[in-house]
Parts: sequence; structure tokens; C-alpha cells
Amino acid sequence: MAEIRAEEVRIPRWAREAIARHEEIIVVNHDRPAFVILNPQDHAASRSTARGRPLAEALDLLATGALPDPAFGADMQTVLEAVGPTPEPWAPS
Repeated sequence: MAEIRAEEVRIPRWAREAIARHEEIIVVNHDRPAFVILNPQDHAASRSTARGRPLAEALDLLATGALPDPAFGADMQTVLEAVGPTPEPWAPS
């Protein structure tokens, strides 16, 4: 990501206030959108790839969850036998 120093850019007070309120500011050039200025907190949230629960919380939920049925493996084997051969993973299509 590229950066520009704040003293190299003049942003009007009303725009700084809008950014502080988490509003996006669209900078136009020749009546076309050229840039979007947004609050750094909003930018970090939009780039985050994490969705849902934090990993530690998800692991805690899994650790406290119900254990699998002891016959689960046998049931899955029965299903696989009923379905027949399955394609190899990553096989060319």
C-alpha cells in the first residue's frame, strides 16, 4: 500500500470531521471519482479476512462440544460403499 504524508495533502475541516464520523469522502477529478478517503479503522475492518468468531473462541467451542458418535466411522464407511468410487482429489477435470 502506498502512503502520502498528511502535510502534502490539504483536506478541508468538514471532510476531516466527516471522516471522524466514519463517512467516506469521494475525491473527484473532472467530475469522475478518483479517490476515496475513509477512516483508518474502517479501512482495517474492510481488509480483514477474518470472519465470524476469533480462532481461540472457535477452538474453545469445539473443545466443549459433544464428542462424535462412536459408530460415526462405520456409518461413513457404509455411506461410501453405497455411493461407489469417488473421484481422486485434485484430479484433472
